[in-house]
Amino acid sequence: MTDPATPALYDEMNERCAQWAQATNRALAEAALPVRVVHLATVWTILFIEPGRYNWLLQYYLRAEGVTLSWVGTGRCLGTMDFTEKDYAALQTKLVDAAAKMQADGWWLGADHPRREKTMRLRLIREVLATLVPVPRPVRSFYTEVMRRKKDDHVASHSDTINQLFHILSSSAFLGCYVLAFWDLTTAMWAGLAALFLRQFGHAILEPPCHDKEATLLGYNTRNKTLILGTYLAIPIVNVVWSGAFTVEALRPLAATVAYELFAWTAAVVAGRVAYLVWAHGPRLALVWFVKLATDPLTDVIAYSPRFLRPA
Repeated sequence: MTDPATPALYDEMNERCAQWAQATNRALAEAALPVRVVHLATVWTILFIEPGRYNWLLQYYLRAEGVTLSWVGTGRCLGTMDFTEKDYAALQTKLVDAAAKMQADGWWLGADHPRREKTMRLRLIREVLATLVPVPRPVRSFYTEVMRRKKDDHVASHSDTINQLFHILSSSAFLGCYVLAFWDLTTAMWAGLAALFLRQFGHAILEPPCHDKEATLLGYNTRNKTLILGTYLAIPIVNVVWSGAFTVEALRPLAATVAYELFAWTAAVVAGRVAYLVWAHGPRLALVWFVKLATDPLTDVIAYSPRFLRPA
């Protein structure tokens, strides 16, 4: 340090690292890679500018390119006086190549996943809670099966945007009916009937034919749903014709009676399907279908609302 030329060597070393960092960041930006390097003098490290749960994999891609990072410590790297411009250029190439290969392999979600940060946060919270409150394996397996069946159902017959909007509206009505039924079953059943017709209209009219996909599902197919809806429609018509009540005043006393008959028909439809599934597939899958059916309104709202709530 007493040699007057020594400070100049340090300045040259620091400048060489600074130029490398600038050039590397330009190359990373041009390649649209979510990675940057920052430095202080010749101490540098890697930063990730986009949220990601698999950023730690970059060290393995770097290792495949011939750059071995320390497995422990602070994550800081150091360029020494021995590093020439050629060495820095080779390091830049390897860093950009490693990041590009990691992105090509799909470990970073891009702009085509606008909800990626929220999704990762929710998954992380769920995993932390699962660690703090262990859930028995049979319960986790059952939940996974229910969600898989929901996904299969969505893929099979929920591709139309308008149909998804109808599902948001009908599912919101169903959730309200779940609560209202404890106080006013008549209103809940009539509101639920209107929501059901709106829901099935989307399946029968808006969605393309999907009989082959429906054959793999546990629930009723579109044809059977149409027959079930026909019965729902026939119940009030038969009551009106049988009673001869064709005025509003005469129809009002029938509303409660029809509502209870609609409730009984609903119970018969659900119980009949459960009984069939127990016979054909066993009690577990029958219970899976029942839980899926009961929770579909909630998960439909969660699944389809973001498309319509997202800013244009």
